[in-house]
Amino acid sequence: MEEAADISNRRLLSNLFLLFITLVWGATFTLTKDALQVVPVYPFLFVRFLLAAVALAVVCLASPVHRGGFTRRVWAAGTWLGLLLFGGYALQTLGLLTVSASVSGFLTGLNVVLVPIFAIPILRSIPRPRTWLAAMMAAVGLALFSGGDVLQMPAGSLYVLLCAVCLALQIVFVDKLGKDTDALALATVELLVVAVCAFAASLLHPHQVLGPAAAWLQPAVIWATLINGLLGTSLAYWGQNICQKFTSAGEIAVIFSMEPVFAAVIAWFALGDRLSRMGWWGSVLIFASMLAADPAVKLPIRWQRKTA
Repeated sequence: MEEAADISNRRLLSNLFLLFITLVWGATFTLTKDALQVVPVYPFLFVRFLLAAVALAVVCLASPVHRGGFTRRVWAAGTWLGLLLFGGYALQTLGLLTVSASVSGFLTGLNVVLVPIFAIPILRSIPRPRTWLAAMMAAVGLALFSGGDVLQMPAGSLYVLLCAVCLALQIVFVDKLGKDTDALALATVELLVVAVCAFAASLLHPHQVLGPAAAWLQPAVIWATLINGLLGTSLAYWGQNICQKFTSAGEIAVIFSMEPVFAAVIAWFALGDRLSRMGWWGSVLIFASMLAADPAVKLPIRWQRKTA
């Protein structure tokens, strides 16, 4: 009984921490939007992820416990996770050239449904029925949140769909590869790979060079870089690697689906942006999906068979 209660408490604390990280990501939308008015996308991603990787590397090197965590397996796993994560960011950026923010948010959020699907062949486990229910609820909520214009999707929607695939695979492979590795070392390698890829992408786009130093010294850019780099990246992905040892990939995907909701609410308070009635209903449905995904919350439905 005590062991079961301890596992339940760890799962709850992990989910609450991941919800906090999702709140941070939602808050950074406004900061990032302001910063990208001044500096290009790929150089911003490069500086953001490099700062995050360096911060974690300093903690690793200062701790004898984590200093030996950079094994060959961690380098291989971190490189794969970093490529998937960068793929998500890069493809979403390409999609936003022709897709509205609402459609992009919905299509990116489809990773909530993709995670349980990918978990079957990769993790060799069938998600709980309530996980499927929560994923579908979150997908419908995201559709309402997007404003209902998801049927008018241009060609760029393919990029955003592939972005959702990359993000879903990143969540699933953290579950598969992160259980027996040092979470801090794994996150450091993962973020370093994203930084390298972002730097390479900036070199492939001549208009995306770093630009004048004065642009990076503007307060909006400095705050966006620090908060994105330290809280929204280093703490976030280090925390994901730790928390995913105590919770499931499906639950994490549902929690992460709250990101656009937090972003909209914060933009409402900070910038006066208004959310439509359909958007509010979508937000409520996404929040309800989180409760449905949490095994600690009792549902009025009793499933007939037990699943892994």
